[in-house]
Parts: sequence; structure tokens; C-alpha cells
Amino acid sequence: MAMTKKCTICGRSESQVIADAKALGLLEELQCGMYTCCQISEWADEQLLAWSNAAHENASYSDGPDNGTLADGSDAVLVPIRFHRPQVPWYRDPDKLNQ
Repeated sequence: MAMTKKCTICGRSESQVIADAKALGLLEELQCGMYTCCQISEWADEQLLAWSNAAHENASYSDGPDNGTLADGSDAVLVPIRFHRPQVPWYRDPDKLNQ
């Protein structure tokens, strides 16, 4: 089993930092040395915490007693919408071309 390089400060392996940088959209900046592995790791941890908190809040909100109720107290209603798409003027039915 090959040993992976780990940062002595943040403790992340090279592959973990690369995965974090990809997730943050900062891989190129990491590779050119604009940001350190420790900065990327810190930002990835912050992002994970923010997503976790948002998911928890969302779950708490959707489990609440007013689920499906609008701010004015009325119930939400789903109304089907039918989209009328206009015929494309340049489209020709291939079966009708020879008629």
C-alpha cells in the first residue's frame, strides 16, 4: 500500500485536498500555488458545515406543522399548466414532403 503525502498543518492528504479544490472550483488555483492546501481545506470544511446546517434547517422546516401552508394561512394549491408551443415555421413533416 502506497503512503500518501499529508500536510503537517491541516492533516489532509494530497488526494483529499485535490478533491476539496475540485468541489470548490479552485483546482487550478491550488495547482498554480495561489492557495495552500490548508486554505482549501478550511474553505471546504466551511462549505460542508454550511451545507449541513442548511440541510438540517430545511428538514426542520419541512417537518413543521405548517407544511403546505402559505404565509397568509391558506393552503398551497397545485394548478396544472399546459404549455402551448407554437409550430416551428421551418419544420416540415418528412412524411408530407412528397405530397
